[in-house]
Amino acid sequence: MRFSFPILLILFSVCCFSCQQKQSAGQTSASPAKPESDSALIARTKTSFKSVIGIPFTEVFRRFANGVSFNAQGFQLKPSWKINFKADTLVAVFSPIKKRFYDLPLNLDHDSLFTFAGAWFKARKISKDSLKFQVLDVNNKIINWKNSNVYVTFYADPYLKKQHFSVEKLRQTTKKDTAYIQELARQSSLDPKKIFAAQKPVVLKSKSPNVVVANAKLKAKDLDNYYVPETLFYPEYEITINKAYADFYHTFAVRVDAKGQLHFVEPMENMLPDEQQNTIKVMKGIMDGYLKLYLNITPGKTLGIPHDSLILLVVRGNKG
Repeated sequence: MRFSFPILLILFSVCCFSCQQKQSAGQTSASPAKPESDSALIARTKTSFKSVIGIPFTEVFRRFANGVSFNAQGFQLKPSWKINFKADTLVAVFSPIKKRFYDLPLNLDHDSLFTFAGAWFKARKISKDSLKFQVLDVNNKIINWKNSNVYVTFYADPYLKKQHFSVEKLRQTTKKDTAYIQELARQSSLDPKKIFAAQKPVVLKSKSPNVVVANAKLKAKDLDNYYVPETLFYPEYEITINKAYADFYHTFAVRVDAKGQLHFVEPMENMLPDEQQNTIKVMKGIMDGYLKLYLNITPGKTLGIPHDSLILLVVRGNKG
């Protein structure tokens, strides 16, 4: 049975109240238990980075709770951060764009929680050799633990050097990642609802001088973000067909299977109800009569594994 956060909060409060009542039973009425203030709670349970101040750390792993760097939608986590704690109130963070470190404020909270660079974390391990943090999904000061399923691991630069570790090799995908993608590919071939985004999207190449293709550019949000974007890759392709049977302009979604075959999914344009059936028929005719005949299609791949993926086609026909 699942409970919403407010209900859990109420249950937690009731339990705490019950415990306090039991503790108070052994006390005299003249000495009631004094409630702990918020500041005292934070001071008692907050973490500290004093033991690692001045040690440079490099992020080597960024994975989901199941130990893989991909989720079911095909989004891949990629480690990239470098940090150096200067105090319990200050951390230096490396910018790969500016190629320099920036000092950012660090705020410690209760229960080993802390925040910097606009993100919330829970410290899971702090040592001079390595750090492990859980990335938290926080909204209005409420933690969504279900979505807080990303873990980041840092190794100290001196430790990397001592162990002769290569950061590039540590950051590579694993056999577990490969097995996970293979299973996702198998599931997506059986169930269209389990289709996931391709790391390397579909490639369309024209076989006719009358068909011009502009291949997609990935429309993903910042891949170095810790959080999964609301919309993952949905590659959009613009196709112009010259000397078509008529002038037309249509947008529709297509599934490209692991063998490179096209399968109509749905129209992606507004239309009147009485026009819908005929318009969909026209779209399928364009796909079957032009696209399947005049395009070489390479399916989308992830870790070199071909699999079903969705693409958006914007097709223009010029009569002539």
